[in-house]
Amino acid sequence: MRGRFLVFCLGAGAALAFACTDELVEDVPPQVCYSEQRWVGGKHGHPEMYPGRDCVGCHLENDGPPLAVGGTIYPYVINAAQGIEQLQTGTDCFGIEGIKIVVTDADDTAFELVTNRAGNFDVEGNPDDFAKPFTATIFATRDDGSPLVQQMFTSPSYGGCAHCHDPLQPMPDNEALEMSSPDYTLVQARIGLPGYRDDEVKALGPAVAP
Repeated sequence: MRGRFLVFCLGAGAALAFACTDELVEDVPPQVCYSEQRWVGGKHGHPEMYPGRDCVGCHLENDGPPLAVGGTIYPYVINAAQGIEQLQTGTDCFGIEGIKIVVTDADDTAFELVTNRAGNFDVEGNPDDFAKPFTATIFATRDDGSPLVQQMFTSPSYGGCAHCHDPLQPMPDNEALEMSSPDYTLVQARIGLPGYRDDEVKALGPAVAP
């Protein structure tokens, strides 16, 4: 029997304890974080914790509520480490709020998610029970009102999005691994919205996708 899964629009760990947000989130200049906010709350359980990290793996390693899928969406697409350094100097920077993601598992069950203020989204449940591989599609609206639909071009078997979507990590050695293995990594850009804010991000150079 497959496990039950819960969808949380407020990000990872709705069952975790809450604290004063002012103690967990720091306002910073745009040169530090493009979103002008970042997580500084450490391992204090909160839906906005550690944006841009491998949510599934982190919860497994730290005995957090199990997550089948978890990630962060940013309002830009960065293809190289120097692009992130050019865009922002800080870590754990917030992404973008209010973006819809539809995750569809191998049994064709769709989970409709919406990112919180940190850009985080997740499906809570035992990752071993989640039918894999899965697909994901992002739905957003550009500033000019035009729709933006972006479908993931691969069908992963591991739900920690930043396991692959992290251009800061070193290139892996996948030669002895199957693509279905959680250890198989394709170093890619952050999950982002190409063309979402063209005028602001095009000036950042070729490391940022149009």
